[in-house]
Amino acid sequence: MKNTNTLVIFGHPDPDSFNGAILKTVENKLTDKRYQIISKNLYQLNFNPILTLDDLKKMENSSVAGDIAIEHNDIKWAKNIILIYPIWWAGQPAMVKGWIDRVFSPGFAYAPQEDGTINGLLSDKTVMVFTTTSSSEESMIESGMAAAMEKTMMEGIFGTCGVSSMLYKNLYVMPTATEAEKNKMLVEVDCLLNAI
Repeated sequence: MKNTNTLVIFGHPDPDSFNGAILKTVENKLTDKRYQIISKNLYQLNFNPILTLDDLKKMENSSVAGDIAIEHNDIKWAKNIILIYPIWWAGQPAMVKGWIDRVFSPGFAYAPQEDGTINGLLSDKTVMVFTTTSSSEESMIESGMAAAMEKTMMEGIFGTCGVSSMLYKNLYVMPTATEAEKNKMLVEVDCLLNAI
C-alpha cells in the first residue's frame, strides 16, 4: 500500500499571503487525495530557529533537544516533505533556514564519512519545494539566480541528505501578479502535486 504520509512546512509570517494561498492549495489537494497530513506553520509554532551551542553539544553526543526530537519523529513518519516559503535575499527566511539547521542534524539527516564524503540518510523521502519571488523569471534566469537557488536547496541540502525524488518550483513577480495570474500559478501547484 502506498505511503501517503505528508509533512508540510510553511515558512511565511503572514498566513494570508500568496504563500498562504499555496499552503491552502496544497492542503486541499492532499485532503482530496486522502493523504495523511501534518501541516506546520513555523511562525505560529514559535519555532526556535537558532542553532545553539547546547544543540551542537547534544548532536556531538548523538542527542537532540526536545523540540527537534518532535520534528525528527514527524520526518520519520512522512514519506513526502513539502516546503512553502518566500525567497528573501536570495535564500530562505531565517525561520526556514533555522529549521533546516537544527532539524537536519548529523546522524539523522546525514552521516559524515571518514573519507570526507557524506552519506545521506533520507533516501526514502520525496521532497517538493514551492517558493515565491518578486523578481521576474527572465531576470532571475539571466542572472543565474534561479539556477543557484534551486541548486542550493535541492542539491546542497536535500541531495546531501540522500533525497533523490525532488521537485522545486518558484513562482515569480508576486507583488505585481494579477489575480488571474495568481490563480493560474495555484492551478500549476495543484497539478504538480500529482507527482507525489
